Amino acid sequence: MRVQNALVLLFLICLGLHDTARADQTLLEQYCSDCHSGSNVEGDFSLDAFGPSPTDANLREWLGALDRIKTGEMPPPEAGELDDAERTKLLGWLHHRLASFEPPPRKTLPPRRMNNREFANSIADVLLIEDAGTHLPNDDLIGDSLHHGFDTHGETLGFSKFHLEEYIRAIRKVVNSTILSGPKPESKRYDISPREILAASTNQNIKRAPRRGKATGFDFLDPRLLAYFESFSSAPASGWYRINIRCVALDRGRYDEEDTGIYDADPIRLKVVMGDRKETFDLPDDQVVTIELEEWLARETRFRMLHPTDGLRLLGNGNFKFQNRITAYYFKKYEPKRYAELVPTFQPAPNGRKRGPDDWHNWVDLWMGPRPRLLGATVEGPFFKSWPPERQIRLIGREPSIADTEAILKPIATRAWRRELRDGELDDIISLVQTRAPELGAIDALKEGIVALLVSPEFLLLGGEDLSPAERFASKFSTVLQSSIPSPELRAAVERGDLDSFEGVRRELQRSLNQNESDSFLQAFPTAWLELNDINFMSPDPDHFHHYHRKLVSEDMVQEALTFFEHAVKENLPLPELITADYSFINADLAKVYGVEGPQGSALEKHVFTDGRRGGFLGMGAFLTSTADSLSTSPIHRAICVMENFLGIHPVPPPSDVEITEPDVRQAKTIKEILEAHRSDSNCASCHRRIDPFGYAFENYGPDGSWRDRYTTIEDASNKRRRPKEQGIAIDSGATFLSGYAYKDIRGFREWMGTEMNQERFVRCFISKLLTYANGAEPRPSDFAEIDRIVSVSAEHDYRIVDTLAATIDSPLFREQ
Repeated sequence: MRVQNALVLLFLICLGLHDTARADQTLLEQYCSDCHSGSNVEGDFSLDAFGPSPTDANLREWLGALDRIKTGEMPPPEAGELDDAERTKLLGWLHHRLASFEPPPRKTLPPRRMNNREFANSIADVLLIEDAGTHLPNDDLIGDSLHHGFDTHGETLGFSKFHLEEYIRAIRKVVNSTILSGPKPESKRYDISPREILAASTNQNIKRAPRRGKATGFDFLDPRLLAYFESFSSAPASGWYRINIRCVALDRGRYDEEDTGIYDADPIRLKVVMGDRKETFDLPDDQVVTIELEEWLARETRFRMLHPTDGLRLLGNGNFKFQNRITAYYFKKYEPKRYAELVPTFQPAPNGRKRGPDDWHNWVDLWMGPRPRLLGATVEGPFFKSWPPERQIRLIGREPSIADTEAILKPIATRAWRRELRDGELDDIISLVQTRAPELGAIDALKEGIVALLVSPEFLLLGGEDLSPAERFASKFSTVLQSSIPSPELRAAVERGDLDSFEGVRRELQRSLNQNESDSFLQAFPTAWLELNDINFMSPDPDHFHHYHRKLVSEDMVQEALTFFEHAVKENLPLPELITADYSFINADLAKVYGVEGPQGSALEKHVFTDGRRGGFLGMGAFLTSTADSLSTSPIHRAICVMENFLGIHPVPPPSDVEITEPDVRQAKTIKEILEAHRSDSNCASCHRRIDPFGYAFENYGPDGSWRDRYTTIEDASNKRRRPKEQGIAIDSGATFLSGYAYKDIRGFREWMGTEMNQERFVRCFISKLLTYANGAEPRPSDFAEIDRIVSVSAEHDYRIVDTLAATIDSPLFREQ
């Protein structure tokens, strides 16, 4: 009886749902058919393609309809307002139908090639060394192509015969500098006087002798030039080197910082460059110090030094030679008597032309700008704390024997292939080593075996089918966080099941962050997500935005975004704070662009904005500059960036078969008026009505990200010293969304971005971007239900970043892809 009653109840429920479904589908047709039926549909959305139920073919339309109705974009006011009860009923019907959708079986993604960043980290960790080498072994590798900013995209990371040849060449260079054969190189001491320190010339005239230091020291008169030791320009052999550099910082603050562009709050620095390895030292003023280095340098490593600064580029075209005239300004202002004495001594140019008293040529020998001075150095090496070197002993033993080839290669292969080895798997490589040993000797034959391990698909390709589920998870986890192979500790933890749950993944994430093991992720992921590599794709015009280029502001903008993201992750802030925050991390150069006071030097520091215009990603120059053109702004570019990178909305591109007539814009004075004329074409209007409001809010930000109240114009473009000047046309940065929400300026737009609806959108977008980075492919539309679940887990933890990362990594979308 109970079974019969239950069946009757189930039948009545199904009947009710069916009737409700028909009613709610009628609502959809009632409000949407006028614009979205027939042959000329708007917004590339057709009710005919929609169908009665979601399928693989129309799932995007169903999800798009759900999003637009949820956000109030559809139906538009002219189509008739849905009351709250109708909207709730229609949303319930859409959710119900989508819940019935059965996604196709999830397929494991094919392996992808390591990108160059992952290759460099992985080969160093396989060989148990600090980096791939100071002799730039990877510099000849083919650059990685980017897919919407991502260097982990599987289909973009091609693999060719040429790739393989370059990998072989790079791997040999790394292995040869790690494992040394032959007699022990003799150590030598180099005592270097200031006269033996030379400036590496950038002049194409190679016959001109390089500038030498004087008896009093070598001064960095031009910060663009590198200095090197005449007797030690590069390492003669691989090994350890002790390098002592005596130096002093001179004349910081002598010249006005407005002239030099070097802030009084900044110390004078010396950077030592050893291939890809760089170390920067702050020098105390007027105090002789000795920098002591002990470094493993690969053979042929070039040793260079420089004065790292973005100052001394403000005059003329940014060429340092023009900065010499700052000396004239100094004497005029502070030592007028000395200035008057010097002027009569100046000689005319070789061609007889008379130079003005402030001409830079006159003041070269009197330069007193802030600079490091090198007083001398000693270099000793190569030396070895043991022979063979410790790194070699760790890798192949003190006296390797061919008989022990398998025992030597097995742990190397285990690290390189990210898994335990099967019986007999190394037989071919062991045979190679044994065959080459009579000709090469044991050490060089083993090197051939190591090269063979590292050029194999098991090393160069990620996500191979030979990995067990646990091995695959450990490999992906370490690749995402560290861009390298998994450590033995991580592999063991995964095998024990320590990371089989959300809590376990979160603990390991937090441990990795606390130990600074995830620095690669903190740099690479936001760089890809925010497409920071493209910041200067169409940079502000250098003739009119001097500060941006002369002070290398784009580098500060990139660091601002990366520092802000790292702060948010390490503090485990709620994800929406990335776009709603009223603060960021800026320095004096960014403060000038942003029109605020506070920061005094080049170091980034937290700054709270009080005017509602900036803070978080939406107010950053990295976003505003990369989405503008050289001399003008682009609301469409900014709108697309906000929609795709922050809200996960993918606007429909213009149909290829639609002929768009160029509007008459001769009377248009503002970008908004130009776009309004463009929207007058019915083929363009429907899409632009949706897109444009996402971009108009940023019209007050110029091409360099600075604030403007009126449109600017470049007067007399032939005069490159002209600065952009404000016209009399006030900027209208307001707009109305299809939902009816209207804003007047960026403050209103930021408030709208902070609504609960958009916070959830932003979190969902973040999860999708993270999965794209981790899997090398974008999530499929059919993954929507699992992404909904991840968003729910994130919401339970107040959308905090580390918890959201853990929920994503714990998901089947990470584990099973």
